[in-house]
Amino acid sequence: MCFRPNLSLGSRNNHRASERNLILTVTIMSGKGGVGKTTVAVSFATQLARRGEKVLLADLDVEEPNAGLFLQKQRKDSVDAVVYRPKWREDLCIFCGKCQGFCKFNAIAALPKYIIVFPELCHSCYACSDLCPASALSMVPAKIGQIQQYSVNENLVFIEGRLDIGQEIASTLVRQTRDKALREAQTAGIQWLVFDAAPGTACASREAMIKSDAVILVTEPTPFGLHDMSLAYQLAKASRKPCALVINKDSPGYAGIEKFANEEKVPIIARIPYNSRLAQSYSEGNIPVGAFPALEHALSRIASWLLKVRAGGQP
Repeated sequence: MCFRPNLSLGSRNNHRASERNLILTVTIMSGKGGVGKTTVAVSFATQLARRGEKVLLADLDVEEPNAGLFLQKQRKDSVDAVVYRPKWREDLCIFCGKCQGFCKFNAIAALPKYIIVFPELCHSCYACSDLCPASALSMVPAKIGQIQQYSVNENLVFIEGRLDIGQEIASTLVRQTRDKALREAQTAGIQWLVFDAAPGTACASREAMIKSDAVILVTEPTPFGLHDMSLAYQLAKASRKPCALVINKDSPGYAGIEKFANEEKVPIIARIPYNSRLAQSYSEGNIPVGAFPALEHALSRIASWLLKVRAGGQP
């Protein structure tokens, strides 16, 4: 299959995708780690950029971002990610204990003569601060990580969020990183926005997909791969977004993924055969695009499916 993205993106009528606000946003997810999600995300973004598309790749796996390890990049911007958490003022407190009842995340313990705030449990909902009758809990900024932006080449921008050690609520940083990527895509003439999500089905994974046009689930043909992918699929299904499967490390002998796809009526849009040379190239920090025709074919099929999604919904 020959993929000609510029024609599909409207170059026939001489309009850039950015001018028509045609940013195609896709979240690449997986149920478990190690199935090749980042391989697919980085390779897909790189192939599009090499073919002249304007691409932004955002690593939203903020607890362990590793997409940037495969990119030769130059940092353009770095900002601290902050949240607001309550700070107790003893001089104002009347020790009524209401703040403990207001907090639905158990982040406050009210003792007879002392208030304890557990910042690692705080969700910055402002309930304690807004409802305190003595205004004894003021919200103050707290750094939780960094959001960094890089230039890879004239067609590829890379953004990553990186959670500070000891911070536990990753979804807030995922949200901030995702929204920064969306703003940058709007202003930089981006045509393809690719989110590399954290594996699993936790809040961080949900935040990575809720503003996407479509979801790609990367899995492997093993019982573990099927089990965890099926959980991630239920998350994507609940969002009512178009969803498709990509089987990485494909090999004969296990039909569980195909059975699941038939039962759920979810398309398998690409298969990447198991190849030890590809695995070795990846382990050496190389982007395997260009050296493995089967991978390029799979990436082209992913792009074609996404273009069909944008043209008319779920193909």
